[in-house]
Amino acid sequence: MAHRALRAAVAALLATIAVQCPASPGGARPFWSSSLSHKAWLRPDGAPSGAAAAAQDDTGMLWFATALGLYRFDGVRFEQLDEVAGNKLLSPDVNALSILGDEFWLGYTFGGVSVFKHGTVRHYGEQDGLPSATVHYVGKTADGTTWTATSSGLYRLDGARWRKVQPEDGLPKFEQCTASLLQDGTLLVSNANGLYRSVPGTHRFRQVAGPGGGFLQPPAADGKVTLSRFTLPHYQFDPVSETATPLHPPVSQSVYYSLTRDRHNAWWIVRGDGARMYTPDFKLKKFLPAPQILSGAGGYSPPFDDREGNLWFMTDNGIDRLRESRLAVAELPFHGAEFSLAAGDGGQIWVGYNTYLHDKAPRAFSIGPGGQRTGSTMPSAVASTQSSDGSLWFGNFKHIWQRRDGKVRQWPLPGKLSGNEVQALAMAGDGSLWVSVSGRGVHTFKDGAWLASGGHAELAKDTALSLHADAQGRLWIGYIENAIAMLQNGVIRRFGPADGLAVGNALTIFSQRGTLWVGGNQGLARYDNGRFVMLNDSAGKPFTGVSGIVETKAGELWLHGANGLWRVGAAELAAARAAGGNRLAAELFDYLDGHVGPPQLIRPLNTLVEASDGRLWYATSSSIGWIDPRHIARNRLAPTPLITALTTDQQRYPALNGTSLPEHTSNLRIDFTAAVLSIPERARFRTRLVGLDHAWRESGALRQSFYTNLAPGDYRFEVMAANEDGTWSVAPASLAFHITPAFYQTWWFKLACAALLAGGAYLLYLRRLSYLTARTVERMHARMEERERIARTLHDTFLQSVQGLIMQFHAIKTALPRDHAVQQKIDAALAIADAVNSEGRNQVLNLRVGRDCGGALALALETAGGTACAQVGVAFTLHEVEPRRELAACVQEELFAIAKEALANALRHSGSTGVVITLTYGAADFTLAVQDHGKGLDDEVQKSGQRRGHWGMVGMRERAARIGGQLSILSRPGEGTTVAVKLRAALAYDHPGLGE
Repeated sequence: MAHRALRAAVAALLATIAVQCPASPGGARPFWSSSLSHKAWLRPDGAPSGAAAAAQDDTGMLWFATALGLYRFDGVRFEQLDEVAGNKLLSPDVNALSILGDEFWLGYTFGGVSVFKHGTVRHYGEQDGLPSATVHYVGKTADGTTWTATSSGLYRLDGARWRKVQPEDGLPKFEQCTASLLQDGTLLVSNANGLYRSVPGTHRFRQVAGPGGGFLQPPAADGKVTLSRFTLPHYQFDPVSETATPLHPPVSQSVYYSLTRDRHNAWWIVRGDGARMYTPDFKLKKFLPAPQILSGAGGYSPPFDDREGNLWFMTDNGIDRLRESRLAVAELPFHGAEFSLAAGDGGQIWVGYNTYLHDKAPRAFSIGPGGQRTGSTMPSAVASTQSSDGSLWFGNFKHIWQRRDGKVRQWPLPGKLSGNEVQALAMAGDGSLWVSVSGRGVHTFKDGAWLASGGHAELAKDTALSLHADAQGRLWIGYIENAIAMLQNGVIRRFGPADGLAVGNALTIFSQRGTLWVGGNQGLARYDNGRFVMLNDSAGKPFTGVSGIVETKAGELWLHGANGLWRVGAAELAAARAAGGNRLAAELFDYLDGHVGPPQLIRPLNTLVEASDGRLWYATSSSIGWIDPRHIARNRLAPTPLITALTTDQQRYPALNGTSLPEHTSNLRIDFTAAVLSIPERARFRTRLVGLDHAWRESGALRQSFYTNLAPGDYRFEVMAANEDGTWSVAPASLAFHITPAFYQTWWFKLACAALLAGGAYLLYLRRLSYLTARTVERMHARMEERERIARTLHDTFLQSVQGLIMQFHAIKTALPRDHAVQQKIDAALAIADAVNSEGRNQVLNLRVGRDCGGALALALETAGGTACAQVGVAFTLHEVEPRRELAACVQEELFAIAKEALANALRHSGSTGVVITLTYGAADFTLAVQDHGKGLDDEVQKSGQRRGHWGMVGMRERAARIGGQLSILSRPGEGTTVAVKLRAALAYDHPGLGE
């Protein structure tokens, strides 16, 4: 009795550190394959130690509750957090963790519960009805009631307060209890008195079948719950039948830390020496010893299933991940050897060892589709081939042999060939077996007889690395250093670098569907119309170390290379064939997929074969494995990208939309991630900064983006993520932020600067205009002064001289008699002289300022225009717009001359009944316009700008240009002609002191 009580007490004590989390999403999966990939993260990697609970949110992120705080993991980096969405934790010592819909619940070791929801937090403590006791579990039943299991009993949330479940609620009083949420949304509770299940729609419990004590594990994929009781018998509770079935795990001297069943229907027993995986009937399948493989002794928390099919262990040293590899590695009875492969019938594969061990090499054996090994009496071979009748041929350093219908026939190597390894075999269409022997060249074997060199002496010289007989009856022979020979119809043709061959050592030759492929240590080539074409991957890199080639029945091309297996899809291969290109889009299966060891590059070859059941088998220097191209596990879960932080040169900011960065911010870093847990090394990202980038930028596996020399303004950063299989996120994650401009970067400052520059430019323009106006006025005054000087000179010299001459003629005339015959001639000469003198005086007057205008342009035009129009019977009108202003003298003269010329043209050519002259005294400009209503100018005159042989229009333009004006002539047929001169006010008006 005392012994039984002691065991119950130990179980109850251990139960206080047991933690339950809701079952991870996803249904049942097939049992684990034999090839498992394991990886451990330790404290130096940032991983937490002694994690008490694990959960996965809807973005795929893993969360771990530890005594040192909360950790988040994306598959690459562990991030320790003291807050959730900007809200601080109640305590760093977290013991329970549950994600219930959009609610994030934490329970603490020293009491208290927090719920984070939509960026807010609510902390519960003693003031809300909770005890100061360790929280082990938080869950929510289907009716919406939230429950928590603590070391002081079970509590439910009633509004804003927690109520302890009492015996009158159907749960006997016992402080220690564990709980597990069943798939139907009811709660299963275990305490020392037994198992109890919540009654839907109530807050009551009823007892169901099953012992008490121990702790409950999360439900397995089939809904059943394991009750682990350490040294006491373990049970499995079925919620459907409400029965508890005893379990019979292997007997152990040590205490089980946890006994749980994962979604692969495997049993896991975690003890202090590691973790053991068992089949459903408890047969040992895998052992992960600690700390040799498992990072440390397993904790009391059961392993956690994530949604990608990985299994996570929480140990006292770190976190471990277990996942299935895409490449299955076969379990072999003999290790440390180089393996040869041959495909048999019924999905079998024959395995041999390199016979450098000679007689000590193990016998060849077969592996069936189910993984079963079958021995044989055949020695290990280093080369093999299959004939058209389905028989297999093998060879080693002593013999060649044939296996057909389960029977084996064997022949020794003859003479000098014996003792040398067979390098390659090929069966020709005529039934001859071609045999390459190391150091002895190529020979043939048929009907029990050997033929040296196959009848071709030159083939006995060099060792052939590879042999292949194609469907066209050609025999291909591969050598070292880019050399290949082809035997067809008794003729040998050789190929080399001049024929495009650059594979290095020709390790393997394969043909299918009319295409011949050659693989070597330096690359892959395709035979095309008498030449070889070297092929690269989509990035332009060569396929190196190709020692095995298979084109499957489904049309895919597989290569065994130095880094693993390359797969070229059927569609990509067909497109490359049709286009004749030299690039192939290939998918690589490497060490991340379970590829172990490098392939052989000398012997045995070929290192890749297709079994009759469609599986591909490969051999390396230390392992053999297989992959089924028809059933490759793919991760179809689209990752959810997250932006985690924004960092400037001065500060780190949380990733919150609307973040405002201070002025002078020009450089920043944005951190982002996505939960890709199975093969995070192959996660890919693309980013763009709206406001700067015009297209997406490929970031590869880098989870940070850097930006420099950013201008102030609004930006939005976006990121997309893809998992290892290229499944891209449905929508990007985005972060909007604003960079505050400095005062000199604001729009108003720029506008003020622009206005200042425009004002300065305008002032410079006015100054330049004033300068040019003054210079023009000076030139005009200078011309007027020059005209007056010329007038004075003519008056004082030429006119005076003419007047003196006239006076002399008058004196001569007076001295002659009145009736002298010369009197009439002198009178005629004097009349001419008077005319010359009068013309000279008129020219002098024209040179004098204001002679025609009399100082007023309007009055002069009115007099001259009225007189001229009256002589021809045409009406004349003069209009003045705005008050009259005094014009500069030189301007008046030129305008008067232009007006007279325009008036004369109108009277002479237009046929108009009236002429109007308009003078407009504008504040900015002065305009003179002469308008008639006649027939208008001829097309030829308008195009040329003058009448042939006349220079009046040319003269008007020249006069207008001299005073800085612009002359325009507007004429429309039948509507008349308008001649207008326009010049700036500064040039037109007589401003006192202008130009001085």
